[in-house]
Amino acid sequence: MKVQGGHNFNYYLVSMAITFFGFYGFMYLVSVQLIEATGSPNLLGKVLALTMLPAIVLNLVAGVLIERTSPKLVMFVTDLLTGGLFVGAAAMMTSPTWQVATLAVVSVVNKAIGVFYKLGNKSIVPQLFAPNQIMTVNGVQTQVRQVAIISASMIIAGLLIFVSAQVLIFVMGVAFLLSAWLDYQFQLRSQVDQQVAVRPKLAPAWRLFWQRPDLVKLTCLAIIGCLVDAVVAVFIPWLVLTTWHAKAALSIYLGFEAAGIIMAPLIKRWFPKLTMPQLSYALPLCLGLLVPLPLLLGLGMWLLGVLRGLFNLKFYTTLQMSVPGPFVSRLLAITLVFTDGTAALGAYLAPQLSHWWGSWGLVVLGGGLIFVTGIVSVVFRQHAISELEQEPE
Repeated sequence: MKVQGGHNFNYYLVSMAITFFGFYGFMYLVSVQLIEATGSPNLLGKVLALTMLPAIVLNLVAGVLIERTSPKLVMFVTDLLTGGLFVGAAAMMTSPTWQVATLAVVSVVNKAIGVFYKLGNKSIVPQLFAPNQIMTVNGVQTQVRQVAIISASMIIAGLLIFVSAQVLIFVMGVAFLLSAWLDYQFQLRSQVDQQVAVRPKLAPAWRLFWQRPDLVKLTCLAIIGCLVDAVVAVFIPWLVLTTWHAKAALSIYLGFEAAGIIMAPLIKRWFPKLTMPQLSYALPLCLGLLVPLPLLLGLGMWLLGVLRGLFNLKFYTTLQMSVPGPFVSRLLAITLVFTDGTAALGAYLAPQLSHWWGSWGLVVLGGGLIFVTGIVSVVFRQHAISELEQEPE
């Protein structure tokens, strides 16, 4: 697949791989280091919750910034800043005390920068690729992301045996600087560059969002999924490391989840009629498998990956293809405000679940989410019926 203007898809592919590897590799490193340092999920949960709080406000700022500049520029600058942040962090990790403090601070700053990168990455897809390529590009991006997660967790788990976290963070920083150079090589589609679009104000973007009940419903379902993602991100490392006391086991179970997400585009072709509400109902059911039993936990993580991969693939493609171009970054920003806010809540909730329900906390969460998902479906079904009744004959 080639990008118009002589630049090919490999630039985008390699840039994504580096960025995803660096981000998820760093988060894996943070999870392992903080849990090993404290023996509890509390600090990790608080750090992850704190990293999400700036995103709630910064998503709207990022939406305006991308609209007034360009997603390409935002991606370039954020990769550049992340590279500098990691290189600087490596220089500061001179003692165990400084290491924990530095990891916590860098996690928050990295997430704040990542808000701009994520929105830029999602907004640039319609500007780089033709509409009939967007679904394919999103599928490839999903697979690259998960391959990066698998390789990052496994490689870093192995490298930590031989080198320090300080060295690994420095290498990640250099890789991000390379990713910034690749971002600079992107060539936007000529018809997008030449298009004179009316810049929408924030109010019309909000009105378009609320005038589309289908988008509101999808966002509600996405919020439920983000809550699950955030809880699992804290709960599973704690569950695995305290049950089996092995980083390799954590890498394997994260690999099961990633393998499920990698398979999502393929499963979509096998079951093209799967809807996002159906995926949302299946999500809390799979949480019932996330218990400290090796086979069930592996199956549950794989199924979780499949469901989240399918939902995200359909969700972002729907936004990118069914919304007028000038509104894409704004609507994505509004959506991410809600999902990132929920992720912060989930990261805070995970240690409480482990405290109240122990290793069965995710089962309890799954039962509650089945009820919540049902309420969302009923509310929007009633809204659709009301709309039909109000239509003139």
